[in-house]
Amino acid sequence: MPNRTNNTFQVGLSADFCDEGGRLVFPDIGLSLLDNVPRISHQFVQEYRAEYTPDQLADYDVLISLKPKVTAQSLQGISRLCAIGRCGVGYDNVDLDACTEKGIAVFITPGGVVRPVAESILLFVLALSHNLVVKDRLVRTGRWAESTHRLGREPRQRVVGTVGMGNIASEAIRLLRVLDVERFLAFDPYISPDRAAQLGVELVSLDELLRLSDYVLVNCPLTPQTRGLLGKPQFALMKQDAVLINTARGPIIDEAALIDALQSGKIGGAALDVFEREPLSADSPLTKMENVILSSHSIAWTEELFRDMGRIDCQGALAVYRGEAPQHVVNPQVLSKPGFLEKLAQYKAAHAAEGGS
Repeated sequence: MPNRTNNTFQVGLSADFCDEGGRLVFPDIGLSLLDNVPRISHQFVQEYRAEYTPDQLADYDVLISLKPKVTAQSLQGISRLCAIGRCGVGYDNVDLDACTEKGIAVFITPGGVVRPVAESILLFVLALSHNLVVKDRLVRTGRWAESTHRLGREPRQRVVGTVGMGNIASEAIRLLRVLDVERFLAFDPYISPDRAAQLGVELVSLDELLRLSDYVLVNCPLTPQTRGLLGKPQFALMKQDAVLINTARGPIIDEAALIDALQSGKIGGAALDVFEREPLSADSPLTKMENVILSSHSIAWTEELFRDMGRIDCQGALAVYRGEAPQHVVNPQVLSKPGFLEKLAQYKAAHAAEGGS
């Protein structure tokens, strides 16, 4: 482990926590947990780059990160970094194998995102159901009478299906129950029938879910198995008036196939917070469609979201500072790697030397 100036434990935060003037964009990201802790110093990475370079990471013990990618190239020559805390539950922008090889634990913040993302799903369900965006546009352009002719269709006595049945989907279903949804379906190869029964959800095949659902919610992580999971054959199975809601990851959906399904009237509409390529091009056909609601991969961004995610990440940094593994590690193989364990042992010894408990 490299020598540190004044034996300081350095926490770095990605540059996109700040605006172009270097000012923190969010009211609270948990940094008060690090204040006045002996030997801990925190700073923001000076320049935003879509992919970290080694010079940006070399001096940190823990990195707390939003959007930049961590690749094998990012970690070339890196020996000090012990952990990366992702703000969120997605980690497809981090090369887990490269991190494990370098003895770097990657941890996420599931407790911070569940409620705000679930509320966003509820928001999209209701906005699509009541033609909120279309009515707003019509009223703003003086077409009041026309707006009154756009009848909605309530979730009441309809079928909601979720692709993926993790914590976010579970919370979304809990919130949606107040709308008197008739049935909740789920496709998830990793959930047990007993767990599904506890949640009041029927486990079905993906094809059956698509055929039966009035609302299809995408709630699975982006993996090699889920990339392009929903494409032309899947949209052909959906009801003509069904709607698709994606708050997970854009590449789970074949965007060209979705555009075709929407333009041809094969499905009724969509609400999308995520896209194959971000930011979404202003020339995308999606931007011209009345039956589509778009947001900038930030529909769930609230003060509470960043407060809770930030606190979880800072608590993870404090655990490493004490010589402990952080919670919610997504590359658990690293926990037995000699390089990672050696770093933790040195942190633990330094903490004990200053009388830490």
